[in-house]
Amino acid sequence: MPALNIKFTDSELEILRAQAKRQGSSMTSLAHDLVVARSDRAQHHDQVMGAAAEVISLSRDLLDRLADR
Repeated sequence: MPALNIKFTDSELEILRAQAKRQGSSMTSLAHDLVVARSDRAQHHDQVMGAAAEVISLSRDLLDRLADR
């Protein structure tokens, strides 16, 4: 499986270590899950913004008429 080296400051690493201990997981698993969750949120945001842009585009005439009121 491909891997990724990530550099942390000492304080960042200590925070990660403490959170992993509280959750009963390894630091590797916690870091993996956090990165994947952040990526999923960013992808979801992009999809929502794309859908909103499409709705705005399809509704442009109606939005313009409502703005003129």
